[in-house]
Amino acid sequence: MKQLKKAGRFLCSMKFAIILLVVIVLVCTVGSVVPQGKDASWYTANYSRQAAGAVMLFGLDDVFHSWWFIVLTLFLCMNLLLCSILRFPRLFKKMKSGFHLAKRLNTWNEPPVILTEKDPKELFPKLGFRNMQTGELDVQEEHKKTYYASKNKIGIWGPWLCHLGMVIVIAGFGLGQMQKEEYTVYGVPGQTKEVGDTGYELSIDEFEVKLREDGTVDQYTSVLTMTDTYSGKSNTGEASVNHPLSVFGMKLYQNSTGWAATLDVYKDGEKIQEELLCAGEYAFVENTGGLSVGLNAFYPDFVEDENGHPMTLSSELKNPGYLYSIYYQNQIVGMNVLTEGEKITVEDYEFIFRNPQQYTLIQVKHDPFTPLTAIGGLIILCSLILAFYVHPKELWAVKEKDGVWRVGARSRKSGEMYIEEIKKIWDTLEKEESVRGK
Repeated sequence: MKQLKKAGRFLCSMKFAIILLVVIVLVCTVGSVVPQGKDASWYTANYSRQAAGAVMLFGLDDVFHSWWFIVLTLFLCMNLLLCSILRFPRLFKKMKSGFHLAKRLNTWNEPPVILTEKDPKELFPKLGFRNMQTGELDVQEEHKKTYYASKNKIGIWGPWLCHLGMVIVIAGFGLGQMQKEEYTVYGVPGQTKEVGDTGYELSIDEFEVKLREDGTVDQYTSVLTMTDTYSGKSNTGEASVNHPLSVFGMKLYQNSTGWAATLDVYKDGEKIQEELLCAGEYAFVENTGGLSVGLNAFYPDFVEDENGHPMTLSSELKNPGYLYSIYYQNQIVGMNVLTEGEKITVEDYEFIFRNPQQYTLIQVKHDPFTPLTAIGGLIILCSLILAFYVHPKELWAVKEKDGVWRVGARSRKSGEMYIEEIKKIWDTLEKEESVRGK
């Protein structure tokens, strides 16, 4: 039983929380250094055999979804939650019953802030204490007249709320990682594409690349329309980098951009097919038994370097170059760069690339637990305000047998500065009384 109690105290302790946080920070560092989500072959090719084996054995290729990272996170949540549960009754009792003046005075060994024969009652409102308690208490077996007041008691909840907010944030993030859905939609203005299996369609109405005076990119902006295919309802708005669009409970992020071009397919001089291809896409030629053409890359200002490799001098459309590849039944039969107006000929077929334009890539994310995480973040913000700016303070005065008032004070934070503030205000009150007396 003693061992269980000892283990329970350790699980609720700050020491255990610090150990967990250190381990989690180290793990997160590893997760940021080791590329996540790659195939096992990638790690084998880029790391030594031992390092690649360790990555796969310990799940370092997907740290944040590994069972042991989830266990660490659960232990941290348990620690914070238990700390909060155990501390709540004590804090609630303290909030409800006050700061126990009699106990404070009977154990008071600190030197008084002020010793005065003048009644210090008017000092209390000057320091912002609105509800001063007056009475007589048995202090060290003596019957003494006392004043007492406290304020900002709510500040004692700062650390407790911070723990609670952290639990909620971790829970919201963890549940969100398990339940979130992500989709990628890309295309050029005028295209409408399905958003996975959500039952929504995304129309790309406009796409603009804003440039600075020096020609560098300032912002990418897409005008998008999301439509619910079941109800027919739609919402339109803008998404730009760092400014996502929120529609139907989803976030639409302007993720990246690239180049697209139109592929025209001719047979015996007659146009039989037209496809819009983004860089990296392929189109299968109808009724050919496996002939396909792909747009591997696009060079808006095409030149060849000294080794004959394709490159672009700028992002401006000056000399378009289309890097293509042709496959027949999954076997490559040709690859080269076409410039504007050039054709590819394969037996009776001709292929022409034209009308280059930039496409936009939109990341669509749906996380049903985002509001929960936001609530946790708001609670943490409130807790920090309470902890750093709302300091519980006490002020009391006891009249001794010789008629001298002994004034004491305590502040949870900046105690010495608070005492200096009291002394200054008292000096001001005495000066004002002296002026009135004259």
